[in-house]
Amino acid sequence: MHRIAPKLMLPISLEEQQLIRDELARILKSRHFSNSRRYPALLSYIVDKTLAGHTEELKERVLGVEVFHRRSNYDSDIDTVVRVAAGEVRRRLVLIYHESDGEHAVEISLPTGSYVPEFYRNRAPEALLPSLPSEPELPHSLAPATVPELIPAWVVDSHRSGWRKIVPGIALTLLTASLVVLLLHRREARQSAIDLFWQPIRSSLSPAILSPGVLVQDPNSSYGLTRARRTDDYTFTSMATTKALADLVHLFSNSRTEYLVRPTSMTTLTDIRRHPVILIGAYNNEWTMNLQRDLRYRFADDPDRQIYDATNAAVRWSRPKSMPYLERDDYAIVARFYSKMTDSPVVVIAGLEKNGTEAAAEFVSTPRYMDALTWQSSDWASKNVEMVLKIKVVHGQSSVPSIEAVYLW
Repeated sequence: MHRIAPKLMLPISLEEQQLIRDELARILKSRHFSNSRRYPALLSYIVDKTLAGHTEELKERVLGVEVFHRRSNYDSDIDTVVRVAAGEVRRRLVLIYHESDGEHAVEISLPTGSYVPEFYRNRAPEALLPSLPSEPELPHSLAPATVPELIPAWVVDSHRSGWRKIVPGIALTLLTASLVVLLLHRREARQSAIDLFWQPIRSSLSPAILSPGVLVQDPNSSYGLTRARRTDDYTFTSMATTKALADLVHLFSNSRTEYLVRPTSMTTLTDIRRHPVILIGAYNNEWTMNLQRDLRYRFADDPDRQIYDATNAAVRWSRPKSMPYLERDDYAIVARFYSKMTDSPVVVIAGLEKNGTEAAAEFVSTPRYMDALTWQSSDWASKNVEMVLKIKVVHGQSSVPSIEAVYLW
């Protein structure tokens, strides 16, 4: 069906303002906005300001401060929260109106490169049709009963025959198109396990902090390394931690999730209270060891590297010391929970050793791996969730991680 272009509403009457507010309420309840906090907050703010006649206030820095609670002197070149959110709002509005195909009396649009929304009113198709002249009254000699005699029979028959051939083809085409649209709509509506796992992070008003563990050299340690502190110089991350960080950066970039990278030695309690945080690593990450008190499955203190069940001391996972180091199976914890200490969402991605951390990051960024969580439990998405993963190690390389235990609360 050909979509009729809506008409720009300018100026806006009081009646039209109410239509716009009704449309905004309808949009915010849609599946494109109802599962987020960031995008509804931005859309509501810019619509309200525009209807109030204060479009001069719709600047990037003002929006960063008023909507996303940034400091007045924040660096918008580094912190791109407004631009990212506006792009996502723009995309979701396009999806809504593309799917509805003219069902909305009013449409809200956010032009590219602007934070000032535009409002359009849909015109009824009849309004665009040219007026047809009224049918002239026929003389009595040309009454309807005699009209067929003026049209050759072969013309009527050929038209009827042509339509009999065309109509079934049109019907089949429309039916096929409808089924394709329905399947695409259902596919888009169905969220993957990865989407559900990361939803609390993506819906936050603040960018997530990716916080990898960092190390410094320590000749007194059995490993020759120790966890870095804030005062240490020349800190570094392992190759496994770097690989895990790269997997998460790729995942967040593809899903347009705003993030900051801040090593654990530079991450403060204030940071974790203001932002959702993703902690990468265990024995190289002090925040993992501190915040795991909320978890059932925890890392034992160094040097006794193992994962244990806080509710059952007999349940433990550790690397078999009888095996050569490059052949020892590794274990990892993946947890997503709301921390009691920080009152904010936390994700832990950490292994006993490098293979575990690397495989855990691959697990939470790979759809077919995350689907295994749904097979284990169908109601995990709305709860805190923790998993223990087992990683088979062959010649120092990690295999596909498998789930050893799951706990929901």
